Amino acid sequence: MTPSPRVVVHLDEREKAALVLRNTKNLLEDLAGVEVEVVAHADGVEPLRTGSPQAALMAQLADRGVRFVVCENTLRSRDLSEKDFPGYVGTVPSAIVELVVRQAEGWHYLRP
Repeated sequence: MTPSPRVVVHLDEREKAALVLRNTKNLLEDLAGVEVEVVAHADGVEPLRTGSPQAALMAQLADRGVRFVVCENTLRSRDLSEKDFPGYVGTVPSAIVELVVRQAEGWHYLRP
């Protein structure tokens, strides 16, 4: 039996948020059983905030199992907290560490 593919998507640029979300949607639609985690840091956290233009698509993706996480280091440096994000957005201590760990676990890395 082939294991389900797992993809970690790196978002660190505000301008790429729409592309990242479209790529993630395409993965879900075209790759059966895929597990996706979007990891955001630096300017990439901004489009994931509550009320962003991408909020509706993010909510749809979260309902389909996509995990969204933002970097606690970035939140501290920007004076943000978990309360600035929808409830389905989690945090990780370090986005860079999360990306490295996921790849070490065998996740495929995607940076649009």
